[in-house]
Amino acid sequence: MRGMSDAERRGWRTSRNQKIVAVLVVLIAWTAMAGQWSDKGCDLVPQGYGLVVMHGTPDREEGCEDEPGGPAYTDDYYR
Repeated sequence: MRGMSDAERRGWRTSRNQKIVAVLVVLIAWTAMAGQWSDKGCDLVPQGYGLVVMHGTPDREEGCEDEPGGPAYTDDYYR
């Protein structure tokens, strides 16, 4: 292809700064979702982050109840 630079031929690539910003945005969103579990009685770390991976954001009936070994997940949560 005549008239195209090497960079144009290779296509668009993300820069290092763009990758860092993307990772930070994902971590901020993950923390916000884990915070919703924390508001429902779960520990933020590691339980809240793990529940985001397993269940996403909590539904109305999901949360954590106090147990002798620490908060435990329940799908029968009403507070």
